[in-house]
Amino acid sequence: METKLEITHELEKLAEEDKLDSKIAILNLPTANYCEKRAERVLNEQGELEQSCLGCIHNELKSTSRLSKDRIEEVIDYFAKNHGTKFITINGRGDPFFPTLKPETVHKVQYAYQNYNIQSYIFTAGDNLDEQTCRILAESDANITISLFGNKFIDADFFAGKEYASAEKPLQNQANIAENLRRLISTYRASPNQPKEGTTRLGMNYVVSESDLQDDGRKVSALKQVANENGLFFVCNTPFEKNSDSAIQQRLETLAHQHSDFNLQHSTAVKGQCQMGAGSSATVDYDGTMLRCPYMDNKDGNGKFQELSQEEREQILEKYVQDRAYLCVMRKHQK
Repeated sequence: METKLEITHELEKLAEEDKLDSKIAILNLPTANYCEKRAERVLNEQGELEQSCLGCIHNELKSTSRLSKDRIEEVIDYFAKNHGTKFITINGRGDPFFPTLKPETVHKVQYAYQNYNIQSYIFTAGDNLDEQTCRILAESDANITISLFGNKFIDADFFAGKEYASAEKPLQNQANIAENLRRLISTYRASPNQPKEGTTRLGMNYVVSESDLQDDGRKVSALKQVANENGLFFVCNTPFEKNSDSAIQQRLETLAHQHSDFNLQHSTAVKGQCQMGAGSSATVDYDGTMLRCPYMDNKDGNGKFQELSQEEREQILEKYVQDRAYLCVMRKHQK
């Protein structure tokens, strides 16, 4: 049975109550752009080694200075007190649990939840999910989407306890990643903090490819089915770059649509509009740059939060809220 991600459900409720169009429901707080996936190598169909996340848009984003702990708290305070923000998302870059970033990410999650009951929504490929991190995330009611783009080895048998291969760097250690993801799922299942019936706090994001067209969608279909049976939300995207063959692109879009729970194009989609990057949201980047979408490069920003007056901040945020025709930065052919 399909189960809706908790943040998706809550955003839909806000829309039904007419409380979404005029507010900043989501504050995006990306981390700096570091990720172990860039060093991982896997064998491609030609038997050659390639990056496990080859083609990821994150690869091109550069990181420089970062906000201090006090500045991060100031940002969360501002949006909680002035905009009644309900969620923070930590995405748009590499792995938010990369060893040098993990303390910062965990602090964002705990500070927002403990002080304002603001839940976090985090994207991760699972390379650094230790026991303590999983426990804190579950205790903070964090919504987590597991990215499968760099974990293409994950299949339906993952949920049946399949043993995956161990490997030394730079090869991808499938066994370690699978263990981390299973730890996350089991920790959430055992947590006393459970979501309302019909919702879940865990999801999987799958990017369909031409290989899925070649097997008539059997892999993705089987994976979606068992993910749903285990209480996970499942959503598909098309590749980051539009296929040059329009017929193939259409087939990919159809496949993604068919295998996304509730036929949602995005996990935060409400009435066909992505709320995380193009709807009722704002981004304060790792260095304080204000952006429309967390997947933007900060050179396209609107000034730094810590250097702007409250009036200047509000003018920028008003512009974000009013702009409902904004296109997806990652997939520019989509809203």
